[in-house]
Amino acid sequence: MNPFFLTHEELREAAKVFAEAYPDQAKKAVEVAEHAGRNEFRLPFTMAMHRWVDMGAPIDWLYNPTQDLEYTWILNRHWHMEDLGKAYLLTGREDYVHTFVRHFEEWLAQNSPPAEVSYEEATYFQRPGPWRLLETGLRVQSWIWTYRMVESSPRLSESFRERFFSALAEHADYLVRYLGSAEINHAIMHMQGLFMIGVFHAGHPRSPLWRQLASERLELCMLRQVGDEGVQSELTTHYHNGSIGMFGTPYLLALKTGFEFPEWYGRKLARMGAFTEAAIRPDGQATPIGDSDWVSHGRKPLGLLGAILGDEGLLAAGEVSEELLWHFGADVYRRMRDSQSAFSPSAESCAFEQTGYYFVKSEGQHLFFDAAGMGGAHGHADALSLEWMWNGQLIFADPGRYTYEEGEWRRYFKSTRAHNTVTVDGEDQTPYVATQRWGEPVAECETLRWIDNPSFAFLEATHDGYLRLDRPVLHRRWTLVGKEAGVLVIVDWLEGDGERTIEQRFQLHPDASVELGGSEGVASNGTASPWARIVYPSTGVLVDMHWATAGGGVRTGTGFGNDAGPGSGFVASEEDGWISRLYGEKEPNKVLSMGGSVDGTAGIACVVLPQLAADGSPIARLEELSIDAESQSASVIYSAAGRKIRISIDRNDVKWAVEE
Repeated sequence: MNPFFLTHEELREAAKVFAEAYPDQAKKAVEVAEHAGRNEFRLPFTMAMHRWVDMGAPIDWLYNPTQDLEYTWILNRHWHMEDLGKAYLLTGREDYVHTFVRHFEEWLAQNSPPAEVSYEEATYFQRPGPWRLLETGLRVQSWIWTYRMVESSPRLSESFRERFFSALAEHADYLVRYLGSAEINHAIMHMQGLFMIGVFHAGHPRSPLWRQLASERLELCMLRQVGDEGVQSELTTHYHNGSIGMFGTPYLLALKTGFEFPEWYGRKLARMGAFTEAAIRPDGQATPIGDSDWVSHGRKPLGLLGAILGDEGLLAAGEVSEELLWHFGADVYRRMRDSQSAFSPSAESCAFEQTGYYFVKSEGQHLFFDAAGMGGAHGHADALSLEWMWNGQLIFADPGRYTYEEGEWRRYFKSTRAHNTVTVDGEDQTPYVATQRWGEPVAECETLRWIDNPSFAFLEATHDGYLRLDRPVLHRRWTLVGKEAGVLVIVDWLEGDGERTIEQRFQLHPDASVELGGSEGVASNGTASPWARIVYPSTGVLVDMHWATAGGGVRTGTGFGNDAGPGSGFVASEEDGWISRLYGEKEPNKVLSMGGSVDGTAGIACVVLPQLAADGSPIARLEELSIDAESQSASVIYSAAGRKIRISIDRNDVKWAVEE
């Protein structure tokens, strides 16, 4: 018995805990297994994820009822087989094993490994896709896990077992033939599968080669893809957290079978965990960055990693999961579950300065600021964007990813205007080419100032994405977050010559109700400043936003509605937008913007005052908002809870004072 895998008795016990601890997932596993027996699939992360698709008899493994290439690829990863194995352990019904055998045999009959295929086709976007390296590496993992779950079944004949192990060897040799670039996360999954074959099929004469090559390539992937700060190079939380499992499970497998990875590999895994922990919001979800979902359980990969590394700190911050149960068994799962206390979000800010990610945290508050690079195909045009949660309410939100299918929705969710940053002439910061391809030049960010103290955190950063325009513009953003008194101040400078249209945009949570006006709050010259009020009835959170603009033909401090030239058209407005909590799902939301036309360098200052005011009565009030383009400075005075807070920012200094 391979020491990595649970024994049959341990698997049965894990299934009992699975049914008790995760009744919905257990029910879903049986449902998937039942439909699989009828050759019907409902594939996650595809545009057909909400319906069962009849794939014919025998299954046509190349049939795709959508325009989404992910459908063919995910179908050929055979994730449904693991549900067949779980359903067998839960019920003891042999027909689930029969479906596993039948699908395996039918797939083999249709999909011999290609004799000749180009490197690019095998590595990246092969169509229709069964032998893309990514699917090859993931498919063998599905096969092996399922085989272990059903191994004791009398339905598995000796001839089937021979074909099964022969197919594993065939897959291993194919993975060895084409070594995908170590720069992308696909390569981790290629070698994760190869290492698993090398350990599981240890009696094969080429297994030492498979193990050695896979471990060396995984180490190379770790070096190439994970920076010194522990952040995976694609710069998305979804793929970062996925990479923890991809790097971590071979590490665990090696520990249990005597083929250990070097110590530095484990240390870097721990640093990956530190970034995952930093990205966890007070609601326990992971901050979505790039191609990531709103519903992203960062605590679960953190808990698994803590178990793999034996790290009590990561275990305490993480959460036990179904994956941890199947890897470690019921006894370990129960012990770890019982030792965990209630989740307590961190109140310590974290800066990943080499990468360009900043997490400002205080009691009940979480702000993420993106001053990082694009990160590749899964990045979004979101330079200098932010996400903000206050008192348990997500106020300014990332839109999510929705789909990988080429079309208007893919373009929208990746666009600059779908994020909490500034657009110039309606353009993306980096030119969009296709679903997995950005044009040149790619916007680059630079952090100029980072201040973090008990009173406030401040960040100044720029990006050069709009320097490519016919009338080049440098975007400079100041962001200040109050800790001892709740406030968010955002000042955007658009530096350049010529006329242009600019918009400072904010994506709101779908639960928000919005009121716009221009009679409350005053600018430095006594004129009305435009404002918006956002109300969340379910949480009692009320947010007041105030704007002022300067330069570019806009009269200093007034904001909008004056006769000062090209800037006279500046208005605060509300429009309809979209967010996606999960892949394949979208829902409408509201988007606030302050925008208009300018000529030359201009600035937009926004002051955001959050408060708990269930009865609708605000307890914080803006007294003064001033912005000056010539000196590039801004000042804010507001009162709240009997205190007056004075803030002033310029190119050299940031001042914060609280008067009782």
